[in-house]
Amino acid sequence: MIRAVADGQLEMTNKFKDSLSFCLDCQACVTACPAGVEYGQLVEATQLQIAENEREKRGRASFKEIILNWVFTDLKNLKRLASIIRVYQKTGFEKFVQKSGILKIFSKKMHEMSFMTPKVPQRIEYITQNNVLDKERKNILVGVLMGCVQDIFFRDVNQDTLDVLKLNGYDVFVPSENVCCGSVHGHNGNLKVARELALRLINIFENAKVDYIILNSAGCGAYMKEYGELFSEDTVYAERAESFSKKVKDISELFVEHGWKKPEKVDNLKVTYHEPCHLVHTQKVSEQPREIIKGIPGIEFSELPESTWCCGSAGIYNITHYEDSMKILHRKMKNIESTNCDWVVTGNPGCMIQLIYGAKKFGVDIGVIHPVSLLKIAYENGKET
Repeated sequence: MIRAVADGQLEMTNKFKDSLSFCLDCQACVTACPAGVEYGQLVEATQLQIAENEREKRGRASFKEIILNWVFTDLKNLKRLASIIRVYQKTGFEKFVQKSGILKIFSKKMHEMSFMTPKVPQRIEYITQNNVLDKERKNILVGVLMGCVQDIFFRDVNQDTLDVLKLNGYDVFVPSENVCCGSVHGHNGNLKVARELALRLINIFENAKVDYIILNSAGCGAYMKEYGELFSEDTVYAERAESFSKKVKDISELFVEHGWKKPEKVDNLKVTYHEPCHLVHTQKVSEQPREIIKGIPGIEFSELPESTWCCGSAGIYNITHYEDSMKILHRKMKNIESTNCDWVVTGNPGCMIQLIYGAKKFGVDIGVIHPVSLLKIAYENGKET
C-alpha cells in the first residue's frame, strides 16, 4: 500500500491513513523479515507524506502537531505542564477526580486514562561530580542526555544513571540545556523540527568533546543512532551526523564493551526482563541488559515469555489507540504474572509508564524498575568489587 501510494497508483485515502496509524511502529517486522526490509524507515517516510498531505488540505498544522511542537520543541513548556500536573496530584484533586468518576460523564476511556499519568516528583538538581579514586577512572568522557519524559517522571533514573556511571569510573558531562532528540517530531512527520533539534544536540556534544553519548531511554537512543540517515542528503551535516550516531550507546552497551563493577551481593530478588521495542528491534541490543542483570549476585532471573513483544505503549499509541493498546498490555501482564517475579526490568520510560499502569489495572503484584536503578540498589546493598 505504501508503494502504491508513493507511485501514485492509490490515493491517500482516510482508510490508508488509518491503516498506518494502527501500526505500533514497534519494528518487530524488521527483526522478523528474512529479506531485511527496513519497514521502520518506510513507515516514517509515509508518516511524513501523510503529515504534508494534511497540512496542504488544512492550510495549517494539525492540533496534534501544534501540541507536540509546543511541548517538545522548547522543554521549558514541558516543565510548566509537569508543574501543573504536580500541583494537580499533590493537592489531592487527582484522587478526587478518579474516585468520583466524574470523567465518565465525558467518556469511560478518559476516566481509565486518568490513572495512567505517573507521579511527577519534586525537581532536584542533578549531581555530576565524580568521586572515585584517580586510579579507578577510565579516562572516558560520556555525555548523558536527560531526555523529555525521563527528565520529568523518572528523574531518579537519570540520577541513578549518573551515579552508576561515576561509580564505574566514567567522567560525566550533562548539558546545561536539555534538548529533545527530535524523535517525537520525526515519528509524526515533522522532519524540519526533528533536524533542528538534532543539530542542537550534535553541536552541544561535539563542543563537549565526549567519547560517547549515553542513553537510558530506548526510543531516544534508537532515533539518535539514525541521525546519519536523517541527514543523509545534507551535504553540510551528513558526515557530522554519521560521526555523532556512531558515538551513541545505550548504557548497557557501554558497560558490556568497557567494563562495569560487579556488586558483591544483593538481597535475593526474582527478576524478569521486558525488552523495549526500539532497543531490541532497532538498536539490536538484547543480551547486554541481560548480562548486567544476571551479573548481580542474588538475582534469580526468569525469561519473560514473548519478551520482545510490544507492551502497547509505543510512543503515544496508548493514548491514540487506547483500547487496542490495552489488549496488548493485558497479554503482556499475563506473561509477566506467569514468571512469579518481584520485579520486571525495562529500559524505556514509555514502557515503564505502561507496565506500572498495567500492574494496577490488571492487579499484577510486581514492581517496575530500570536496569541502572537495579544496579544502583545492588551497589548500595553490597560493596563494589
